[in-house]
Amino acid sequence: MKRNLHPADRIIRGVVGIVFTGFALFNGDYLEEPVLEVLIGVFGALNLISLLSGWCPVYHVAGISTYKVKN
Repeated sequence: MKRNLHPADRIIRGVVGIVFTGFALFNGDYLEEPVLEVLIGVFGALNLISLLSGWCPVYHVAGISTYKVKN
């Protein structure tokens, strides 16, 4: 896997991942639909995985890279 995420993009994904995963885990009775709760949790977890790996499969399929290598 070749990196395709800029460090700023990774930070944004980390914040989004923490917020969405935390909301899915600790929302109490705010969401009454379990399928939606699971989807929000999966979305947050995938953002955290992208944060850690520096690689986004959606960017890969689309041919997008925000990662810049210094020469």
